[in-house]
Amino acid sequence: MSVTLKTIAEYTGLSVTTVSRALKDGDDVKQPTIDKVKAAAKKLGYAPNIQGLSLKTGINYNIVAVLPMLKSGDIVGDVGTLALISGLTLGLEGTPYNLSVLPLLPGQDPLEPVKYAVERRLAGGIIINATKNQDERVTYLQEHKVPFITFGQTEMSIDHAFVDVDNYDIGYRAASYLFKIGCKHIKMLSSSADYTYACHKYYGVKRAAMEFGVDFDREKDIIYDYSLVTNYRKMFFDLMSKADHPDGIFCGSEISSLGCISGIQDAGLVVGKDVHVINVETCDLPAFYNPLIPGLRQNFHSVGTVLSKYIIKLIEGEDPKKLQYIEKATFYPRDEK
Repeated sequence: MSVTLKTIAEYTGLSVTTVSRALKDGDDVKQPTIDKVKAAAKKLGYAPNIQGLSLKTGINYNIVAVLPMLKSGDIVGDVGTLALISGLTLGLEGTPYNLSVLPLLPGQDPLEPVKYAVERRLAGGIIINATKNQDERVTYLQEHKVPFITFGQTEMSIDHAFVDVDNYDIGYRAASYLFKIGCKHIKMLSSSADYTYACHKYYGVKRAAMEFGVDFDREKDIIYDYSLVTNYRKMFFDLMSKADHPDGIFCGSEISSLGCISGIQDAGLVVGKDVHVINVETCDLPAFYNPLIPGLRQNFHSVGTVLSKYIIKLIEGEDPKKLQYIEKATFYPRDEK
């Protein structure tokens, strides 16, 4: 026998209306009641009839997340994406919404998977990642009146829902750390300046450089790693073999910092003495580095959860201007040895 809202209502002694609202985390239902209903639903094996619910409400309960994917065989892959998907899934827990992931493949037009989802009516709401300052996906989704939220901000005049990590703050704190311990010549690894988060990081670094009276030039001191074929080790070996090598490196990922450490050591220099390194990270991998380096941790799991909760609110009619959230990264000092 299938478990229905009525089954849960009879089991808990609550009304069908209360059960329905509790399963949706309704603001008018107290938390103990929500917990009671969800526990009962889990115990009884309740699963909403999505097709029937869609026919009844006119809502498409499929959420599509378009996420960049590295090509198969690229070292360990994008560790942040796994945490993001985990968070997206958690954010939909206890709701009738389902998550589907469409990959954005290397070299693919970013608009292509978005169009695919819209033209085939696959999604009631769309989540996109890796936003650019002027992002044509935002314009397209706005024009087609499809509810959407972005992981990352834009510099567009369109007021849209977004969740982001404070990359300006990351840049400022990372550069400030290097300058405080005496670095005078730092380099920053960065994605293309077309991405909003890359611009924000640069502005944060520039602010720190101005405050400490250190020169940091956008043209000379940023290494754009999109042109590299993941051979960070050789690139840093070549860089550190020069007489005027930098004394501080701000890396943008776990993989680039691993290559950085190896390249510094290959050049006969000591990390934490000759060259200081700080990392932007999404997992605990840097805790196993030798030597240890400090890092600024982005919590993609938390970001994913908020993205899912916000896209539901957006679908249900919430003003997108009220669905904008920026999260701070957490600093892990890890004494350099």
